Amino acid sequence: MLFVQIKTAGLGCYSYVVGCPSAGVMAVVDPCREVGEYIRLAREHETRITHIFETHVHADHVSGAQELRSLTCADIYIHESAPVGYEAKKLAEGDEFRFGSAAMRVLHTPGHTPNSVSFLVSDLARSEAPEMILTGDLLFVGDVGRPDLPGDEILDEQVGNLYDSLYGTLGGLPDYLEVYPAHGEGSLCGQGMSAKPSSTLGYERITNPMLLHPDFAGFKQAILSNLPMRPQSFAGIVQTNLHGAPIPPKCSPAELALSPAGLAGVQKSGAYVLDLRGALSFGAAHIPGSVNVDFTDGPRLNWVGTAIPPGAAIALVLGPGSGFDEICVELQRIGYDNVKG
Repeated sequence: MLFVQIKTAGLGCYSYVVGCPSAGVMAVVDPCREVGEYIRLAREHETRITHIFETHVHADHVSGAQELRSLTCADIYIHESAPVGYEAKKLAEGDEFRFGSAAMRVLHTPGHTPNSVSFLVSDLARSEAPEMILTGDLLFVGDVGRPDLPGDEILDEQVGNLYDSLYGTLGGLPDYLEVYPAHGEGSLCGQGMSAKPSSTLGYERITNPMLLHPDFAGFKQAILSNLPMRPQSFAGIVQTNLHGAPIPPKCSPAELALSPAGLAGVQKSGAYVLDLRGALSFGAAHIPGSVNVDFTDGPRLNWVGTAIPPGAAIALVLGPGSGFDEICVELQRIGYDNVKG
């Protein structure tokens, strides 16, 4: 069985490849927006991407499922309750898929969203018994998914679903199952995730504070007492993922370079000026009205999503050595495609 965990820097996102080189097939779970790594892995292992699975409609990052389908002709699968506006095949509890020696079975695990699923994964070359579980945004290493993103009107229902999925659906599974979540440290889809990329159900049951509550009342109080901030970009990302994200535009530094006068014109037209230099440089001198998010030691995409409205036009101010192409890719991960220069 082929199994690869892929981390997307800056957001704490994990996506997965599951397949079988002997059979020449593989699936991608929760693809990030830039899909080159999945294509590279398919070529390296001489496999064909036949299935694209979404564990839920994501709020924190734009999915790469649409572009990956355009390049591979693979079908996109998402839970039957997800109200998506694009062509997709629907998942239901108990659905099973086989990719040579790899097998996947669907568990409907609502709570983070009503349409959340997890996947039990078996390596049939060893045993039909599941070896691991891809938990999406249900269970993280050291934390659980937040239930508030789908909206306040169904928050109580979501909290109940989250408890039932964690204590009921996962409660009947063996301790030895390896846990591979859709997020790790740095994500705002939970509260206090570990930097470790994986765990086991047994270890989470004795160390994860959200799995140690003796009753639902204590769980509900704990889950609602310290919800992380919700960047304003989340609402736009959800809508993009519901309708199917467009293939991201290519950024060209030569075509989009701005003079000071050009930048002033773009700013006057309503674009946000996003200054990605360090705080000391910004404090020494900056363009009036610009927004500073320090990218000098890595992307801080959640802060961009907090400061800049979804869909806004952006002009960038970069420090020495900053790569315009790379920064455009980072911004596209959270839905900021409209970079003016």
